[in-house]
Amino acid sequence: MIDFTTGTFTVDGDGKVNVNYLFDGGWFRGELAVFSLEGMEQFAPHSTAFMLEAGRRALTGSAQGQILIRDNLEGAKFSANLGYEANFNNDPQKYRGVNNAVYLTPGDKVGLMLVPHTTVQETVNNPQNISQFGKFPLFSIPEANLSRAIAGQFVDVNGTGTIAVEDTVIYQADKDYNDTILQVEGLQGNLDPLTNRINSARDWRKTNIGQELIDYTNSQFYEEGVFEVDKSGKVIIDFLYDGGMYQGDVGIFSLAGMNLDDVGSEAFIEEAITRAQSNTKQGHIVLQDPQEGAKFDALLNWEEDFNTGEYQGKETFSMNPGDFFGLVLVPNGTLEEGLTAHESILSLDPLFSMARANHNDQIQFANVQTDTVGTIVSFEDERLDNPLNQDYNDIVLAIEGVKSSIGIPAIEDVISPERNWLEQPLGTEDILTYFDNN
Repeated sequence: MIDFTTGTFTVDGDGKVNVNYLFDGGWFRGELAVFSLEGMEQFAPHSTAFMLEAGRRALTGSAQGQILIRDNLEGAKFSANLGYEANFNNDPQKYRGVNNAVYLTPGDKVGLMLVPHTTVQETVNNPQNISQFGKFPLFSIPEANLSRAIAGQFVDVNGTGTIAVEDTVIYQADKDYNDTILQVEGLQGNLDPLTNRINSARDWRKTNIGQELIDYTNSQFYEEGVFEVDKSGKVIIDFLYDGGMYQGDVGIFSLAGMNLDDVGSEAFIEEAITRAQSNTKQGHIVLQDPQEGAKFDALLNWEEDFNTGEYQGKETFSMNPGDFFGLVLVPNGTLEEGLTAHESILSLDPLFSMARANHNDQIQFANVQTDTVGTIVSFEDERLDNPLNQDYNDIVLAIEGVKSSIGIPAIEDVISPERNWLEQPLGTEDILTYFDNN
C-alpha cells in the first residue's frame, strides 16, 4: 500500500462510519465519496487512472467505497449568510442527520474524494470533461490530486472528526474552508489542522453560526451522557433523593480537550476525577452523600429510607458557558478513593453518565424528566453486571443551568418495572412535580 503522509483515514474496529453533513458554504453542487486504498499502489497517485479507480470504488456502494454526500439531493444542518457570500445550503429540510451509516473494512486505509460541481458517475463516465468549470476532482490525499496540489484541500477542524473542504484547487481558492463541512465517526485521520490553513479574513469560526457548529461538533464528539452549560456559566444542583445504602461522591467535569478515543481508559478516568476535584471551571464535587441529606424522604416497598445528613438546598457551581460536562459517581467512597482503589473493589469503581466510560458500556445513568427549567437525572450505584435492584433511585439530582442534555436514556427504558418508584408518591408527588413547585 502507498505510504501517504497526510490525508488518509483508518477505519475503526467495527467498520461502521457515521457521516453528518454540517455546512454547505459552496456554490457548487457536487458529491463527496470515500474509497479504499487497498491495492491502489498499482496506480500513480496523481494520474487519471488513480482518479478513475477511486471513483469506480466509490460507486460500488460497498466496503471498497461509498458516496457519503450528494449536495444536490440533501441539505446541511447549519445555514448562514456569512457576509462575504450568500447562504448556499441547498435545502435544509433535506438534512439527513447522523444516521446515514456506511460500512467499510475494519483497519482499512481510505481516502476522500470531492467532485465539486458534478457527480462521481459523470466523472468516471467522462473523464475528459474534468477540465470543465467546477468539475476538477479533489482528494484528501495531496499526492492524489491531478494538479499535484500542496496539502490543504481537506483539513481537520477541531479534532472531533470534523472535516472542512475547500472546493477549488487550493492555490486558486479563497481558503475559507466552509464549502463542505462534515463530521465523521469511525475514521481516524491525519489531516492538517484548519488553523494552519484558513484565510483569517474569512474565518467562519468567529461567526455566531460557526461557534454553534463548533459547539455542536463537540457535543457529537461526546454523543451520550453529557450536558451543555448555558450562557450563564452557572450549573445548579439539587440533591432530591437518596435511595442507596452506599455513601459516595458525585462530581461534574468539563470535557473540553478530552478525547473520545480515551473514554473509559485509565487516563480518561484519572483526568475526569482530577477535574471534578479541582473546584474550578474544569469541574466540581457537587455531592458528598455522607455529609449531605436529600430534599425528599420516602420508604419504598423493597428498601428502607437511606436518607441521612442535613439537606443543603440548591448549590451553584461555575463552569465555562458552552462547555460540555459529564458526571461521575464513586458509589461508596470519595472521588479520591475511586481514583486509587483496586479495580476489584466494585463499590469504589467510578460510574459515569457516559455509558462508554463504564464497564461493558453499561448504562448507570438515566433521565427522569426534562423541563424548560432543567433536567432531573438519577444514578444506579451498582454495576449492572452484579446483582442489584436496578431501580435507578440511588442518587437523584436536579440540574439547572444547562442549555441541553445529550444522549441520556429515559429512565423508563432502563428501570426494573417491579421497582418503578416513579409510580409511587415519591415520584408522582415529589420528583415529577419538582420543577412546578420550585
